[in-house]
Amino acid sequence: MKKYILTLIIVSCIAFSLPLAAADSARADVSADAVQQEVQSAAAKEPAAKQADKTKDKKESKDDNENIDEIEKARQALQYGLESEIAEVLNKIDKQDFETLQEDFVRLFQTTWSASIREGLFALYQKYENAQLADAAAGVVEDYGTQQRTVIKAALAYLAAVKPAMNSSLREALQRLLTEETAEYGAEAITVLGAIGSEDDAAFLAEYFDTFTMDDTKQELIVKQTIAAALEKIHSDNIRDFLLERLEDENENIYVRSSALAGLAQMKNADTVPLLVSFFEKPEPLLREAVMRGIAQFDTAETRALMLQAFRDSSYQVRLAALQAVQKTKQTDAVPYVLYRAKYDPTEAVRLSAVETLTKLNAPEGNTWLKETFCDTKKGEKLRVAILRAVLQEKSSLLNDDLEPVILPTITDAKQKQLRYSFGKEIAKSDSTAVLSVGKAFLQSDDALTKSIGLDMFKTHRSAELRPLVEAIAQDEKQGTLQRRAQRLLE
Repeated sequence: MKKYILTLIIVSCIAFSLPLAAADSARADVSADAVQQEVQSAAAKEPAAKQADKTKDKKESKDDNENIDEIEKARQALQYGLESEIAEVLNKIDKQDFETLQEDFVRLFQTTWSASIREGLFALYQKYENAQLADAAAGVVEDYGTQQRTVIKAALAYLAAVKPAMNSSLREALQRLLTEETAEYGAEAITVLGAIGSEDDAAFLAEYFDTFTMDDTKQELIVKQTIAAALEKIHSDNIRDFLLERLEDENENIYVRSSALAGLAQMKNADTVPLLVSFFEKPEPLLREAVMRGIAQFDTAETRALMLQAFRDSSYQVRLAALQAVQKTKQTDAVPYVLYRAKYDPTEAVRLSAVETLTKLNAPEGNTWLKETFCDTKKGEKLRVAILRAVLQEKSSLLNDDLEPVILPTITDAKQKQLRYSFGKEIAKSDSTAVLSVGKAFLQSDDALTKSIGLDMFKTHRSAELRPLVEAIAQDEKQGTLQRRAQRLLE
């Protein structure tokens, strides 16, 4: 009996303690879940807060960058930037900012150890035909043994473009490059000699042409063709016999012969005219094209007739050369031929060159067609833009009365957006006051690119008529990049 009672007491205690333990366990579980949720919540909040801080920092950094003047940003990049950042400045800089940053560019060239940056600077100065680095480029060529290949090539291309005065040390270096490093730099060195060389250089090149050989026959031919082109540019009398010999040798390369023929014509000797006439009958288009390259040096009945004949040549290259020759001679009886080319030539390059030629000839028949075509919305956009470009480049008033009625409707017509941009970019290059009314419309447009082109127009003209509109953009914070650009233009 005692054992039974004791058993009941133990069982009762156990039964009573189980709910308490379960409750404690439940409370413990609830507390753990709450803690876990709190920890997870805090963990989730922490990266979100960090991300918010990063976004804020990024925004503040962007705002700081935008508040820095564009020129100052470029200046800082040139002084402290990586090669990629400097390259970006060199690739994007326009002519006005190029002039502003001259001292910075020169300083960079003098201090940089980077070959790619030096190449970029030579290319930039070549683009804007600025000879300020000519001495440095000559120094690279003269010291070519210690320079990188790409820098030497960039320096040679720059020298050929800006055409500095030749001196004895540069001449010696170019000749050494040609004779000692023919395969690597021969063609480039020859091009420089052709651009700035004298009759002494012509004699040197003619002699080298006759004496040098290379294992690579293709490379040898390239060098010889380049020499012939250089001699065409120098065209000094002391190489006349050499050029005649090359021309009359039917086994000679056709490019060499054509350069020899054009070079002979450049000498302006009257006895060259019969030579030009006879070679225009040759079957090779390159020889006939060379006749046209040289024919502008003469004004005889024979050469005028030959030029008109060239407009009907089957080779588009000959027709192009004839147009270039007429631009120089201003041969008025060529107008109908040029007009026909502008209307019907099967090659677009010839049609566009004919447009340019018509603006230079400034003849009534051609002017009428130019005006009518520019105003005709059914004509091709490329042709109409080419007419505007040619007229503005010639500083002609031919289209002054047509600018507003033709261009203003494109500003409000979304379907003509690309035509508007093309017209605007041509107008932005012109300093004619006749385009100012169009400039106003561009600046007042809601389209960002149109407005930007309007700022380009103001940049060219600096006109008092456009200034109030530019000032309005400069004061409007909603304009973003356009606002900062307008502010710069007003400084």
